[in-house]
Amino acid sequence: MTPAKIEYAVGQTRHKQPLRLVKSRAYDGATEWTLYRDEASQRDDRAFIGGLSDDVILAMAEAVKAEKRR
Repeated sequence: MTPAKIEYAVGQTRHKQPLRLVKSRAYDGATEWTLYRDEASQRDDRAFIGGLSDDVILAMAEAVKAEKRR
């Protein structure tokens, strides 16, 4: 049996705000990813973008790889 949610600490923003990438199952059983930007201080707001598919996450990784090769 696989866990319902898996969290990865993926680093920080350039403003030192922690970033987490969370894999979970949607109500229909599909995999979805959510990227969270957490607070680094009391003045920060938490933000997230959710409902990302595997293909979107892979496309972001490919974009970063392409830029590194430039």
